[in-house]
Amino acid sequence: MKIAFNNVQSKPLRHKKQLLKRFSSVLNRGWFFYGRENELLTERLEKQFGTGHVTLVGSGHDSLLLALQAVGCQANDEVIIPANVYPTAFPAAMSGAKVVLADVDQNGLLDIQHVARLITKKTKAIIPVHLYGLVVDIHALKRAVTNTTVKIIEDCAQAFGSMYKNKPVGTLGDIGCFSFYPTKNIGTLGDGGALWTTNKRYLKFFNEGVSYGERTRYKGHFISGHSRLPELQAAALNVYLDMFESEKAGKKKVLNHYKKAFSRLNGRGPRLLYHEDDSDPLIHLLVIDAPRRNALQKYLNEQGIPTHIQYPHPVHKVGAFSHLESQSPQLIQAELLTKRILSLPFHSTLSKNHIHFIVERIAKFYETTS
Repeated sequence: MKIAFNNVQSKPLRHKKQLLKRFSSVLNRGWFFYGRENELLTERLEKQFGTGHVTLVGSGHDSLLLALQAVGCQANDEVIIPANVYPTAFPAAMSGAKVVLADVDQNGLLDIQHVARLITKKTKAIIPVHLYGLVVDIHALKRAVTNTTVKIIEDCAQAFGSMYKNKPVGTLGDIGCFSFYPTKNIGTLGDGGALWTTNKRYLKFFNEGVSYGERTRYKGHFISGHSRLPELQAAALNVYLDMFESEKAGKKKVLNHYKKAFSRLNGRGPRLLYHEDDSDPLIHLLVIDAPRRNALQKYLNEQGIPTHIQYPHPVHKVGAFSHLESQSPQLIQAELLTKRILSLPFHSTLSKNHIHFIVERIAKFYETTS
């Protein structure tokens, strides 16, 4: 039985005709940045979010870096991030602020109680990461920063389409950051990202920061790089937005099959990382908390079931951030989860038979090795 971990390779082939039609229009216009496809995508995303303004950028990483720069991060500031989300740590560090690691809950989401204890007068921003498509309790986080000037920057790289109290994630804090990497809930054929805000000052900064801090050409008003979404990538996203609701429905169906299959294990073996308190998650990765994770992964690979680990090390155990090791005694859950998490195949075209095969093999592993 051949099982794909995701549908990143098959998806463009299924929509090849629509993609080529839009690409042809871009080529005929000969305008490869800031063109019609960018304008259309911006309008559609703003409609999707229902409020605020969108700025398209070159990657999810760039969206986080620009967001942190917009709120004014400097060397004497602190930025709190979850300890288990490797990619988020890099733009946080590049902002110039000190990275402060917070522990996570049993689903890998920011531990709000721990965050509340970490907030100081130096805290400039907190980045709740809606990991795997699951949703952080933003209202609890807002209560934690009451009577402070701390900004909330949502990392929605894995959570486009997830909802919290009937509102799209990314529209709940001061700034929302999105990634359109090919594997995401909505991804393009390369890198891409977006920023959301209702703050006009931040929006002005984003619109200038994406191109050398320029208000007019060749007259940069502050030091910035450039981060532009190519027209061809915007065109691909416009195609995929047309199919988004059907893709979303397909993923919801696959998730329900997984949930039913895992419920029949009666608590034996791994636990599915999932919650929907006040939220409606659109899952990006189907992740389990698995005892004897490495042995299980090896066994599943032998059975033809591909798996991945997102992410195998907490931030402070990575060489670039080893200076944060002193915080590790407070990061118990993050350290535990990174030793046990395993991502299973998950995409809208995964069949019910595939899911039953995967979960049956997982059950067999724990039956024969207990």
